[in-house]
Amino acid sequence: MNKDNLIIYVSSRNNYDMLEGEVLKNIDREGFEFINVDDKSSSEEIEKGKNICSKHGIVFLENKSRGVQMATQTLIDFVNENRPNCKWIFCFQHDNYPISKNFFTSISQLIKEDKLNEFGILGFNVLDHGDYTENALDQFEKGGSPLGMIGMAHLSIKSQTGRWLCPRQQDHLLKSNPQWSKPFIVEFPMWAAVGINVNLWNEKIIPTDQYHFHLWLPDIAMQFNYYNHGCLILPDHYCLNHQQLKSKYEINPNSAAGAKSGDEYHFGEYSNFSAWLERWGWHYESITEGFEAIKHNYENTLIGDFYHHDVNKGPLKSFIL
Repeated sequence: MNKDNLIIYVSSRNNYDMLEGEVLKNIDREGFEFINVDDKSSSEEIEKGKNICSKHGIVFLENKSRGVQMATQTLIDFVNENRPNCKWIFCFQHDNYPISKNFFTSISQLIKEDKLNEFGILGFNVLDHGDYTENALDQFEKGGSPLGMIGMAHLSIKSQTGRWLCPRQQDHLLKSNPQWSKPFIVEFPMWAAVGINVNLWNEKIIPTDQYHFHLWLPDIAMQFNYYNHGCLILPDHYCLNHQQLKSKYEINPNSAAGAKSGDEYHFGEYSNFSAWLERWGWHYESITEGFEAIKHNYENTLIGDFYHHDVNKGPLKSFIL
């Protein structure tokens, strides 16, 4: 199998102890390239990151600008010039990692078979850490709970159940409708673990440095949705979201705060809702009030389709790959 059609990467900022202590131990990257993009860490952390990456055979890149969107653009510029066979890049936060067997190998096969070409972003079932340990997936399959995020539904769920398509609140919705067991599109997946289509990024995406961490992926997903390239969830591919791992490294487990000892912000500014409003025409947290007046701008796009869709009837569209 051609294994160079995908690259795994992280965007690191002053958290290289966690990169070595958690990420490199928990992400099974055998046979696939792993790249680190530094997002303006301190000079001391940059030196530490370079040493760690050198020790583990990891490419170390420095973000040309600031924020995860621009770190992704930095990686894609590198890929375009140096890795012409790479079609997808997979971004993981430092507290999130795959737990399904053959995670990347199975996705690589789908890429090789050209089954993912039309999708902008790939997302997964993300198990919240809850009380789970290494056997999180086994516990869930035996009826354990809670299941974490299965993608966000900012538009289609609207005020019915909140912005999260979250089985902790909606077990009946997912279990009663078999369509959710097949790959399906959402507006945007949980940003802690996503794949990004390199070719479609090159064609469609205009990145910005206005989002340091929060909102970086939703904005990219909306751009893909605007051009009718869906964000596909693979429900049989599981990742574990374990925010408490940050505590071991003096990082706030709450990604919204994300502060590390001595830093005002670890990731940077949490949100930039004004940038979202300027780009999309509605406030991110006021979709039910703000979108109605400008919905005509999104006719014949997936954004408009999601807004009019009743998620209780199942996903907007599901697939057999």
